[in-house]
Amino acid sequence: MKTKGKYIFFDIECSNGHNICSFGYAIISEKLRVLLKQDLIINPESKFILAPKGKRPKMELAYPEELFFKQDNFTCFYNDIKKLLSEESYILIGHSIQSDFHFLRYACQRYNLPFFDMQGYDMQKIYHKEYNTPHVESLEKIIEHLEIDDSKLTFHRSCDDALATFYVARGICKDKDITLDELLARNPDCLSKTSTIFAEKEEKQTHKKNLKKVQKNS
Repeated sequence: MKTKGKYIFFDIECSNGHNICSFGYAIISEKLRVLLKQDLIINPESKFILAPKGKRPKMELAYPEELFFKQDNFTCFYNDIKKLLSEESYILIGHSIQSDFHFLRYACQRYNLPFFDMQGYDMQKIYHKEYNTPHVESLEKIIEHLEIDDSKLTFHRSCDDALATFYVARGICKDKDITLDELLARNPDCLSKTSTIFAEKEEKQTHKKNLKKVQKNS
């Protein structure tokens, strides 16, 4: 009998901080087996800006720049990504997942596509809470702290970062002697919902605009 996926770990890379250039994911079974790993390489239709001008790049690309520009843009991947992330039978998990939600929303706005509601757990925040670290850590640092073998991973390749996030989740569960469902259940405040995130953002922006009007007229 084929094992059905239960969790989707996903990651997004951008060319310049907001234009998506890759979307990677790993589908994981209830028994924490990797069922599928895939990387969607996307034409960002923008220049790559990996670090402030004049400084050594902070991020190494997983593929040559020219490969990205040979691909289709986000609109050609929209339906597949939406179907994957909207499937209610899956639990979404990412590293700094709110950032990925913002990238997706920006892409939808950029290409005049309907945005869609999602919710998912942030493994970066869960690690921060479980180990009481002074601040949130990068994925590479967390992998190092948990002594996870990353020899077969290429960081900043979206599908590998998604897989690395899964390894982090599995590593925490092993260290704490709990299941992944138990780990998520005891960290409900690490669940992010797009409906809440962007409603709060719009409310703050409206409040800021109204405040400026009041100050201008006073």
